[in-house]
Amino acid sequence: MATRRAELAATGTPVAFVHGVSEDEAAPWFEQAGLADLPRVSDPERRHYKAFGLGQASLLSLLSPTLLARGAVCAARHGAGPQPSQLRAQMPGVFLVQGDRILRAYRHRQPSDRPDYLSLAQPVPE
Repeated sequence: MATRRAELAATGTPVAFVHGVSEDEAAPWFEQAGLADLPRVSDPERRHYKAFGLGQASLLSLLSPTLLARGAVCAARHGAGPQPSQLRAQMPGVFLVQGDRILRAYRHRQPSDRPDYLSLAQPVPE
């Protein structure tokens, strides 16, 4: 998200994050990622994750070569950084929401998935 931030801003689509840890635990991660100024919601009970149909990653997917390689590259570039301990198995998702409707959704199949954020942020024809 941080690397595509300017392009996302150009779409006019507001970005917000939901995370499953306390704000105190999440704040250093968002700061390090350069996303500290964006709105976010702390959801330790994972109500939003459940409401959006996001489950848990399997142990096998957490040990996939793709995810391990991506983690090694990130650690080499940015350092290990703070790791929200409770969320390592929580599957993420990206949603374009308007009011009470989900206009577009990407529910990760693997933790290593990288959705096309710009496509998801494009306006939906009425």
